[in-house]
Amino acid sequence: MIIYSVGLGPGDPELITVKARRILEESDTVVVPQSDETGRSVAREIVLQYIPEERIMMYYFPMNNDREELQRRYTDLAGKIKGLADSGKKVCYVTMGDPTIYSTSNYLTQKLLELGIQVRHIPGISSINAASTMLSLPLCIKGENFGVYEMPSEVEKAVELIRRHPTTVFMKVNKRLPVLVEAVRAVRPERAYLVRRIGLDGETIYDMLNCAPPPEAAYLSVAVIRSKILTGHKK
Repeated sequence: MIIYSVGLGPGDPELITVKARRILEESDTVVVPQSDETGRSVAREIVLQYIPEERIMMYYFPMNNDREELQRRYTDLAGKIKGLADSGKKVCYVTMGDPTIYSTSNYLTQKLLELGIQVRHIPGISSINAASTMLSLPLCIKGENFGVYEMPSEVEKAVELIRRHPTTVFMKVNKRLPVLVEAVRAVRPERAYLVRRIGLDGETIYDMLNCAPPPEAAYLSVAVIRSKILTGHKK
């Protein structure tokens, strides 16, 4: 019994792998998460590019930090997936970006493993890679490293992380956008960008050295900050 966890990439329906498309097309049921009670889901819109709607099973995950509620829902969904698999259905579940980077699929995977179900991950293009290539800004070059972090809640911590690496990426900016803005002002790095809605309508790049992004820019965004100058690049 094998269930597939499929990464859908950052939002552009063309930015999924050939293997991900094949798994979607071969599945009897594709489980798609939604964080909005109205049913809105970027993942659903991507999946609909490749399979008919009747093969999609939507599942609601509230956007909150209530760990007990979320654990109940992961447990419930894992049980539903197991039931489908036991009946002979080929099942996969999808996630935006890559299944292993700040993804709800990590928690669902653990619940499935506890039920004795084998999970195979199909990698997706992460917003990290999509943003850096859109900006033509290397994440790292020979001899360097880069850091990826959930946006901290304190300016001092954000400043510390920016100064720790040649390139720093912040994900899950959301309501902590003011912290990011203040940290960039404090450090004055070589480059600092916030990229919003990569591959979707409303895609926007904010140069944070020249402007402060509006509050709505924080949702579905990733920050890429380059503190070290690149050879051949000028500020």
